[in-house]
Amino acid sequence: MLPTPRNYAVWPAVVLAGKETHMTIIAEERAFLAFEDVEYTLKIVPINGDETDYYDAPVTHRYLTFRGHNGALEFDYTFEEEMEYRLQLYRDETLLEDMRVYALEEDLYALTPLRGDLHGHSYRSDGRRDPAALAGHYREQGYDFFALTDHNRFYPGGEIDEAYEGVDTGFARVRGEEVHAPGCMAHIVHVGGKRSVAAQYVNDKETYEKQLAECETRVPENVPEVYRKRYACLMWVSERIHEAGGLAIFAHPFWRPAKSMVNNVQEPFAKLLLKSGMFDAYEVVGGVGQVNNNLSLNLWNDMRAEGVKIPAVASSDVHKITEAASFPHHFTVCFAEKNENDAIASAVKNGLCVAVEAMGDEYRRCYRCYGSLRLVNYAHFLLANYFAPMQRLCQGTGVMMRAYAMEECDKAVIEGMTRVCHDWRDRFFGRKAAHLPGEKIRAFEEKWRDAQMKGPKTKGSRIYGTDKVTRQI
Repeated sequence: MLPTPRNYAVWPAVVLAGKETHMTIIAEERAFLAFEDVEYTLKIVPINGDETDYYDAPVTHRYLTFRGHNGALEFDYTFEEEMEYRLQLYRDETLLEDMRVYALEEDLYALTPLRGDLHGHSYRSDGRRDPAALAGHYREQGYDFFALTDHNRFYPGGEIDEAYEGVDTGFARVRGEEVHAPGCMAHIVHVGGKRSVAAQYVNDKETYEKQLAECETRVPENVPEVYRKRYACLMWVSERIHEAGGLAIFAHPFWRPAKSMVNNVQEPFAKLLLKSGMFDAYEVVGGVGQVNNNLSLNLWNDMRAEGVKIPAVASSDVHKITEAASFPHHFTVCFAEKNENDAIASAVKNGLCVAVEAMGDEYRRCYRCYGSLRLVNYAHFLLANYFAPMQRLCQGTGVMMRAYAMEECDKAVIEGMTRVCHDWRDRFFGRKAAHLPGEKIRAFEEKWRDAQMKGPKTKGSRIYGTDKVTRQI
């Protein structure tokens, strides 16, 4: 992906709605430090704020003027309502930067946005990558967490924990496994639980059969005979997952295995299952081998129209990261209290998540997000302004994680990179004050700016507040 440099950034970029916040605009590169005591204008545009009948006559735009001091621009402002705001910085009539700020109500402001994947496979089942290396590949793509959900195997995630034990990677491993109990083709992703569910039927099939028989006695009368045994299997799975403290995610009902070429879950049965209440989330986007992800999405929409409310997640179901169209293009953004197993599982269960499907190539990337409008609005802002630059910061961490797993990198290197990521995140969300340019940087720029000001004036040098050619050799 090509870099997208900016001349200026505003800190914080996420603020509390209705509360006055101290804002700082700082140059991203030395040459663009604000001029001392020179006047700048800021146009503030609430994206959802106009109440006018004419496109060219907005009534909710606000204008602020302030002067540069110590290389920065500082002001206090109250962003009244929860929405995205566009901030356009001008010197004279020249637009210097177009920035974005998002104001949130207190409940959402208190949570941390996290990008993650709740369904992926390693070499320990039918994937192609080592578990610890796979974690590094995820971090390299800017992920905050992922669940290793190998088929009928809970233990491979422990390899990741052991490989990076005592190392602050900034990355969370969510516990998980993909469960497909004997007697049913439906696959259920178990995430967040404290112990394996699959191990119970793998290691003690006799007890499983007895418990399954008991579940069959509790299958609702409205379930057709053809589905009763399979329904009982899924009752057993979901109940065991919940006993383990995990979430049961209904995965890819429209997956068509290569040998059979038919849906692994018949459509009427999928509808029955989504209405059952036994699942905590639905994989609206994702699943290797699905003919069309829109089938899962439209089933979710149909269920919502019938009053079924179930959180939507997107997962890569990655097996071969070099050949998967789904990685890193299908993922879940959740809003959690912190980046760890229990908090992530709680956020998904409570619907504080958005399923994301990336479209296009790296030059023209766009996103389709599925969830509540409130969360989707915020997610789109984050995808453009937070997750994209964060991915660049995380790249080196992911590469070094894989090197560390092979004893080719020191722990201190990873933790140094992690601190940079944490610092940038904390400034973005206003948990830390902005980094103001120090005296050394200001003196450096003053010396070279003075040399520039004495030279010929040419087009492109916005240091003068204009792009017009005024003198050229």
